[in-house]
Amino acid sequence: MIILLKKNTKYLFCLLLTAACASTGNITVNNLNDTGSPQPGSFIYSLPLTVFDVSLTAEEISIIPGPYARFAEKYLGIQHAPQKPEKLWSIKNITLKNHTEADPDFIYSLQGVGNTGEYPDLNRLLENRLILTPASFSAEMVNQYACPPKTGEILYTDLSVKRNFEAEKDVEVSLVMPDTLYVSKPSSRNALKEKTIEQKAEEAANFIIKLKKRRFKLVAGQYDYMPEGEAMSAALNELARIEEEYLSLFVGKRIRAEIRQDFHYVPAGGKEAERAVVCRFSPDSGFLDSRESTGLPVILEMNASNKVRGLSRFKIPLKPPQNVIYYRIADQVAVKLTAGEQVWAVAILPVFQWGAMVPVYLQK
Repeated sequence: MIILLKKNTKYLFCLLLTAACASTGNITVNNLNDTGSPQPGSFIYSLPLTVFDVSLTAEEISIIPGPYARFAEKYLGIQHAPQKPEKLWSIKNITLKNHTEADPDFIYSLQGVGNTGEYPDLNRLLENRLILTPASFSAEMVNQYACPPKTGEILYTDLSVKRNFEAEKDVEVSLVMPDTLYVSKPSSRNALKEKTIEQKAEEAANFIIKLKKRRFKLVAGQYDYMPEGEAMSAALNELARIEEEYLSLFVGKRIRAEIRQDFHYVPAGGKEAERAVVCRFSPDSGFLDSRESTGLPVILEMNASNKVRGLSRFKIPLKPPQNVIYYRIADQVAVKLTAGEQVWAVAILPVFQWGAMVPVYLQK
């Protein structure tokens, strides 16, 4: 009788131990959008979503008119010289990339996991980034804006090779005073008179023509003494530099700057095809918001391949079973990036929003 009681007690102890182990091994999963806040000690993970990164590099040209712009055609025959400041923009390059972020609609808390290293399937999902931990929700740097520093005011300091004044001869005519025999002697004096803007423009134009002649004589070898080797090259370069500096007095100066800006788009998924205006670009204003009505539209066109359509039969119940978590397999999507009529990128990229939800049973 005592032996039978001992056997029953031992059996009951084993049964309770098994039940205790079973209860501690149960894993429950809850979407935080439904529960509101995780329980203490929960393991938090998220399903990834795909974000497209469109990087647009543009060139900005600032045109500063020269002080002699209105005389460019008269003295040099240069037509359409800029008469007022303006900016010109042009697209140099557009690239397409993608990165993953945490999907705010699919953030889960797991209770009963304890040490994640004890679950090989869970570790494989984390290593392959099919699920994300809070540390990798937004670990990638994707926002970049490259803009050169602003330049100071452009000053034209070398306006002429001659003086800013010219001598003006002023003659004082003598008058015979009535009822006298005195006649004043005529006298003259030289006065300095400031040159007009057109006079200085004419002098600068004549100097440009003289530079062209001297450069031609150097190249044609018409001087008695000719520089050789590096001296010849240095002389020609210096003449070209001075000529360009004086030409800018008529045609103005152009300052070029390369500016890069990144735009991001999150596909909605669900439909087989999707089309979106990422941003707009104007030759006069540069980068514009996608909601603007002007400017050249930069468009993303996406078409899903439906290669994971067979996995769509898995449905997430309102209350998922214990020891089962869900992850998402991305589908391949054909993506085309265009700006106006020009195609800048064509690619096939994995997009999780078009993917399928798949369950996995966690066991040690």
